[in-house]
Amino acid sequence: MARLTAGLRARAILRLVETGGGFGAVLRRGDETAGDLLLKLRDPAGVVDLYAPATAPDGTAAWLRLGRPGFPDEAAAEAAVARAVARDPDLWVLELEPAAPGFPLPEPVLDAPAALDPSRAAAEALFRARRA
Repeated sequence: MARLTAGLRARAILRLVETGGGFGAVLRRGDETAGDLLLKLRDPAGVVDLYAPATAPDGTAAWLRLGRPGFPDEAAAEAAVARAVARDPDLWVLELEPAAPGFPLPEPVLDAPAALDPSRAAAEALFRARRA
């Protein structure tokens, strides 16, 4: 099975959130074909979470929530995004504000282990081998 390009995935995620009544924007446009995604979600209370693509233990696609339980403020989240972009210049960064609380995509969410540093989790999620 062919993998969708990063640009197509980004546009599909934005469309999905917007059709659900939320808001989405591209904060950083990465490489159209080879880039990866980083999602920045803001809930109504102002808590910011970052999500990177991951592979669930059963081999299916999932998202890894970075930081536990979210980032303490906007500056901490932006610093994590800046570190991820420094590691992967092809990275797409999307900011999402879903209409309903919670993660707006159908894939499962995995939490980074408590002992794992958020920046290390981001690096591992971004560079983990994908299964076709």
